[in-house]
Amino acid sequence: MRLLILAIVSIGLLNQPLQARIGSQSGNPDFDASGEVDFTDFLLFAGKFGARQGDERYETQFDLDGDGEVGFGDFLIFAGNFGKTVPKAMGKIYWTDSGTGNPTPMQDDKIQRADLDGSNVETLLTYENFLRLPMGITLDVAGGKMYWTDATRDRIRRADLDGSNVEDILNTRTFGGQSLEGPATTPRDVALDLTSDPPKMYWVDAGTLNLEEGKIWRANLDGSSPEALVTSGLVNPQSIALDTTGGKMYWTDSGTGGPNALEDDKIQRANLDGSNVETLLTFQNQLRVPRGVALDMTAGKMYWTDIVRDRIRRANLDGTEAEDLVLTRTIAGQSLAGSATTPRDIALDLTSDPPKMYWVDAGTANVNDGKIWRANLDGSSPEALVTSGLVNTQGIALMLTP
Repeated sequence: MRLLILAIVSIGLLNQPLQARIGSQSGNPDFDASGEVDFTDFLLFAGKFGARQGDERYETQFDLDGDGEVGFGDFLIFAGNFGKTVPKAMGKIYWTDSGTGNPTPMQDDKIQRADLDGSNVETLLTYENFLRLPMGITLDVAGGKMYWTDATRDRIRRADLDGSNVEDILNTRTFGGQSLEGPATTPRDVALDLTSDPPKMYWVDAGTLNLEEGKIWRANLDGSSPEALVTSGLVNPQSIALDTTGGKMYWTDSGTGGPNALEDDKIQRANLDGSNVETLLTFQNQLRVPRGVALDMTAGKMYWTDIVRDRIRRANLDGTEAEDLVLTRTIAGQSLAGSATTPRDIALDLTSDPPKMYWVDAGTANVNDGKIWRANLDGSSPEALVTSGLVNTQGIALMLTP
């Protein structure tokens, strides 16, 4: 009956100009990712028609207008695209999974990638590639390389974008063959400045014991000429993002050190040489264990994850006008099933229409409840892209194709 009703409605629509009623489209009606909106997609859509948020049948991908219901507005969008070729989203999501789960913790460590819609998941690197607790990840697409941090083996490493040709760039504990003074290192995140001459990589190092021994470093892409940029005032730095045009680096410090754990949480920035350190946000801005950070320089915004308050947040680049975008435990007002969430890292796709933010969520207990999500930059239309096979996701990076 539902199919018959939709078919009758579609015939009636032929007598009216569709485009005037469709409005702005926020979803992709090619539900089976075949490259064309066809009858198979119609059958999938019909099976979800009438579902609302909170219903067992409701799925975000079928809510094309993002109003919380798979209804007539979504059908108008679908009808307007029926028979059309829909180009598949170009680009890839890369992420690290630092494992530590049961029953095989070493085998859980991996670096993976997928299409931007979460399909075609590939495992690129595992413990067999001497991977151990991979954390931050970043890409040099033009150079065909990915870079990541290894928090157990104290290394910055890189490989081709398909995972081949793995090499160590830096042993962060023994630069130039000389052992570093003080406690062992814990490189957390890495970012690239491909505009400098020579190009540089920057990374945050949390040290150990969370007792203000964190540092921010940079070096050439081959690991040569390492230099410490910020060496004091950091408790447990986690993530770093670069504004190469404005000459600034931004980082999160998730604190958790003593004796003032709350007061240790902060987001800071400095010049690319480490000078002029500024504190932008603290616990007074309801900051609690910030992790990933990403920048939208055009709009003058920074985005970050809050793993204690389970939130995606943003503010102006100077830290003003902080706001919540997504409460990851109650997306769209509905409590998520299963364990509490732990949003770790975030990346932005400013080339899509509308622009998107992607984030990795480690879940809890490290027992295969990690997920990868995306949403519009204002937090609307959240959708889970990868929902299985993830243990303890940590870092995310996007390869975007114009």
